[in-house]
Amino acid sequence: MVELSPLAPAFIVLALSKVTLGSYVLMKGRLSPVNRYFFLLTLLAGAGSVLDLMVASLGSERQAALAFRVLVFMLIIEMGVAYRLSTMVPHTVAMPLFGSKRWAYEASVTSVALAMSLSVGGMVSDQYGWVPDSELPFAALTVLLIAYLALLLTTLHRRWGGLKGLLKRQAVLFTCALAVPAVVMIGTMALSTAGFPRIHGLGELVSVAAVAYGIVRYQLFIPPRVNEEVVLHRPVPSLAKGRAYLFEMETPDRMFESAVHEMNGGMSAFFIARTHPDQLRARYRLTHTPIIWLATTPGPDRVNPSNVQMLMHMTTEFVRRAPSVIALEGLEYLMVNNDLNRVLKFLGQLRDEVIVEGSILLVAVDARTLTDRQRAILERELEVIKE
Repeated sequence: MVELSPLAPAFIVLALSKVTLGSYVLMKGRLSPVNRYFFLLTLLAGAGSVLDLMVASLGSERQAALAFRVLVFMLIIEMGVAYRLSTMVPHTVAMPLFGSKRWAYEASVTSVALAMSLSVGGMVSDQYGWVPDSELPFAALTVLLIAYLALLLTTLHRRWGGLKGLLKRQAVLFTCALAVPAVVMIGTMALSTAGFPRIHGLGELVSVAAVAYGIVRYQLFIPPRVNEEVVLHRPVPSLAKGRAYLFEMETPDRMFESAVHEMNGGMSAFFIARTHPDQLRARYRLTHTPIIWLATTPGPDRVNPSNVQMLMHMTTEFVRRAPSVIALEGLEYLMVNNDLNRVLKFLGQLRDEVIVEGSILLVAVDARTLTDRQRAILERELEVIKE
C-alpha cells in the first residue's frame, strides 16, 4: 500500500526542476562532454528525489528497505559523477589515484555504491516515512560525503596554480556548487534527529541551478572570438569562404600563414595544433587568438587527442557565431589516438559546418605519414594545396 507523504509535492517539484535544468543545458551543447555529464547528474538527482518520495510513502517495510537501498546506490553514483564533472571544468585535470583511467574510477565508485546499499538492514517508520533502524548507514554515508568534499578541495588545490583571472572564478564557482549537496545532506541527516523533514534534494537543486548557470554563463570550452592583424612577409594561396583545404606539406607553416592572412581580412581564427601555443604566438605575433594544444597531459587550453567530441563541440560552436577560420595541425596525431573512421567523421562534419556557415577550414598534413587510402579519402573531402 502507498500513501503519499505530505511532502510529495516538494519531492515532485525538485525532481522535475533538476531534470528540466539538465535538459536545457544539454540542448545548449549536445556535443560537449561537460553538458552531457551534467545532464546525467541531473537525471540521477531527479531519480533521487523520486526515491525519497517512495521511501516516505511506501507502506511496507520490505518495500521501503528496497527503495532506500536503491536510493543509497544512486546517491553514491551521483557523487561519483559530480566529482568527475569537477575534474573537467574549467579544464581537465587528472583524478587522484586513478589519473585518466576512467574505467577504474567508475568500477570503484560502483563497488562502493553496491557495498553501501547492501549495508542497509531493517527500517522503522516515523512521521516523515521510513529510516534505517541502525545509525550505521548514516554514519558511513557521512564519511563518504566528507571524503567527497575533501576530493573536491584537493582537485581545486591541484589546478589552482595554473589558473588565472576568469578561470579561477570558474573553478571556485563549480567547486562550491558541487559541494553544496554534500554539505546540505550532512546537515539534513544531523537535523533529522531533532524532527526536521528529510528533504535531501534541496541542496541538489541549489547545486544544479548554480552549475547550470556556470555552464551557460561561461559557455565552457567555446573559444573567444577576437580580431588580430599580423604582418606577413610572403604571399599565400588564395582562399574562398565556405571551402575546406588540405595543405599537403612537410611543415604547417603555409597553413598558419594562410590563416593569419584571412585574419588580416577581418575574420576570427581558432587554431588546433600539435605545436605548443607559445611557439605559435611567438612565431606569428598572436596575442589573443584562441589556440588549443593537442596533448595527453591535462591543463588549460589543452585537449586530449582522443577527445574528438570536445574538438567537435569547440569548433562547431565557434563557426556558428560568425564566419571564421579553423586551422588544424596534428591530423596525424589524431589518427594515431583514434579510430580512422572517427577522425574522418569529425573532419566530414566540420567540413559541412564550415560550408554552411561560410567559414574556412584549413588542415595541414605531411603526406609522407599517410597511407594511400588515407590520402585518397582526405583529398576527396578537401581541396588540396601543395607547394
